[in-house]
Amino acid sequence: MMPNGCEFMGKDGLGQGRYENWCMADTKRGCPRDAVRICLVALWVIGLICGCTGEVVEIPVKEAVTLPPSEPAVFYDTEPETETESESESESAHRGVLVGEKKNLLTDTQMEAVFNYMDRYYEALASLEMKELADLFSGSAGGQVAFHENAWEYMIEMRRMQASDLRLDDYFYRLWILEAEVQADGSVNVDIAEQSLLRFQMMPEVTSIYPGYWHDFVLVKEDGKWLLSEHMQWEGAFWNMLKGYQGQDLEEMDDPARVFADRREKLLGQVEDDLEKRGRQHAAAGKSESFQQVPGHEYDREAAVAYARAHVDERSDEWHDYSGEGGNCQNFVSQCLLAGGIPMDIEGSAKWKWYGEALDNTSGRTGCTLSWINVDYFYAYARDNSGYGLTAQVDADYTSGQTGDLIMMGTPEDWNHMVVISEVVKNAEGETIDYMICSNTTDVQDFPASAYPSPRRSLIRILGWN
Repeated sequence: MMPNGCEFMGKDGLGQGRYENWCMADTKRGCPRDAVRICLVALWVIGLICGCTGEVVEIPVKEAVTLPPSEPAVFYDTEPETETESESESESAHRGVLVGEKKNLLTDTQMEAVFNYMDRYYEALASLEMKELADLFSGSAGGQVAFHENAWEYMIEMRRMQASDLRLDDYFYRLWILEAEVQADGSVNVDIAEQSLLRFQMMPEVTSIYPGYWHDFVLVKEDGKWLLSEHMQWEGAFWNMLKGYQGQDLEEMDDPARVFADRREKLLGQVEDDLEKRGRQHAAAGKSESFQQVPGHEYDREAAVAYARAHVDERSDEWHDYSGEGGNCQNFVSQCLLAGGIPMDIEGSAKWKWYGEALDNTSGRTGCTLSWINVDYFYAYARDNSGYGLTAQVDADYTSGQTGDLIMMGTPEDWNHMVVISEVVKNAEGETIDYMICSNTTDVQDFPASAYPSPRRSLIRILGWN
């Protein structure tokens, strides 16, 4: 999720998927490219304010841009479903394909610069080994190179630190050109949407789906070859790396290599601290005999997960979508719990309800509580509720999760994302080593929890309801 309500760039919110869609759709109707960036940064900051802190800022909801309709993307070892798709994929020298009505806005050599970046990026994630980056960028883009090198290294090292094997067994990506503009200096600004399908070594039979996130590329021609002079990947690791420097020209920064190396080491230190904390928590849980009250009604985990998978990318028309207002992750999770039989709760001091968009903490069947749409407030509800409604265990032993349970993610500074466990990953000894999860903003389906860029996470066990 990007700003919060969720995760992504700070507070789940602006993240990939609909929030990026929403912002780009709005700004590009009449704003220059710099205004687009300013808008994205401003909305990210608003998300940080409203998503997790509980202060809700009203942002007009714009018409969302969705990915163009097309046949489902397939892996190379899968029989293509249409002749068109077969031709485009068989002719590609890359592990991805360019599709859509605007695919001819770039020349083949310009598009090759984009494909070269995408291929190198996925090669690094597939092997969890750093790849050369400088040759993809122009000679004057040293700040960009430093930023990307450290963002990639953070993702690689973070994934190598986990118990599960997060190398990619296979991957496929599909790109849509949203807009391409030639500038006076001859450079080309390109906005691209990506849909990716991934298979991880730890569970290669499961396909992880990234329905859509965005890239901003600036291409320049140098010595007869098209290269990148700028790039932003609207994905959590990049925003974690950029935190505190949003909107700055990386080429004008003092010593960007040192700045981003320091940021990378700080994030990796947070990952290590969190892993150690979870290890101590697991050891303590094994020594204690904690008694938990059995709730009067069971939680339908299968129904909750089925709802989650059905609404990762396709929002339900029955609910407001908060993707452009701080993030939709907690709203999505609350809907999953409701689908699993957990009833809305308007009794007592701890409440959890959604009857409409207006904030309302009363016992009436009107409006919604912050606990329905905000990560921190939901955590407080799950922790404090007694009597009627949800029964849960917060900060539970991280390895004790089941399908339908929740994982809260963030940084040491704040929690900003909530996801639903869709599958439990075990090793040969039967020990839980990871989870597949579903979430909104960032939209992912059956994606490894440990591959998420957030350095901090905590398990909320859903026991049932009374």
